[in-house]
Amino acid sequence: MRLKSFVLIISFFLPILLSGETLYEIYGAPIQGGLLLGKVSPKVESVFYDYQELTLQNNNFILGFDKDEKLDQIITFTLWDGRMFSQRFQIQLRNYDIQNITLPKSKAKFSKTKPPKALNRINLESANLRSARYNSDHKPFRILQPEFAPALANGRVSSKFGSQRIVNNIPPKPHSGLDIAVPEGTLVHAMSDGTVILTGDYYYNGKFVLIDHGLGLSSIYLHLSEILVKADEKIELGTDIGKVGSTGISTGPHLHWGVKLSGQNIDPATIKNLDHLFMKFSIQTK
Repeated sequence: MRLKSFVLIISFFLPILLSGETLYEIYGAPIQGGLLLGKVSPKVESVFYDYQELTLQNNNFILGFDKDEKLDQIITFTLWDGRMFSQRFQIQLRNYDIQNITLPKSKAKFSKTKPPKALNRINLESANLRSARYNSDHKPFRILQPEFAPALANGRVSSKFGSQRIVNNIPPKPHSGLDIAVPEGTLVHAMSDGTVILTGDYYYNGKFVLIDHGLGLSSIYLHLSEILVKADEKIELGTDIGKVGSTGISTGPHLHWGVKLSGQNIDPATIKNLDHLFMKFSIQTK
């Protein structure tokens, strides 16, 4: 998706100058479902987003916006000498693919009651996944490497982030990731450096890999035919982590690629915009 122009509303307690020391730069897609990477000067002591302090790591921080995130945003920086400034900006409203379909009851496919054994398995697997993600969200010491690349170089997007197919006025949960249709056996790559925190073969997910990238950022790769990495394995950007398949609840060979930041669903497609400079701020140095 090509980003349109953005509205930027700024209020500073410090003057904006065209020359001097750069206090921060922010890169990425300021859009619902988007991801932003920030770099700050060593003079910056702390960063607050929506009045909550962010973790700074090697002078880097990360922001993410859920699919229905509010449009008005504020970010605040404090310097070692006690000075403080805030910047207000707006993120872009997103339109998602939503289909409303009416079918005869005989043709409408709704989830049927599952047998107790399947329910027990589903509940246990859901708990395992929640626990792994919770631990990832609360381990900010894991270093985030600000380099990203797609999990698949090519392929047809068969289901976009945030999309829904509403059958007979019964809405499912919005699609939390990106589905990419490619031939079975196609190699899947890690989108960035990280640590594998969970693998398995689950009822819904099929064979999958969950990776912690640091600072609460994680990615998951579902419906694999084969898993090529192990839990606790440290991997690098582009590492082959599995092969595309159709395991779990799947209608054909494809990769479901999901990204989360501290519990928020992020559109994986927006990582391609992380070299886009969104905001920059400089001050005159003494």
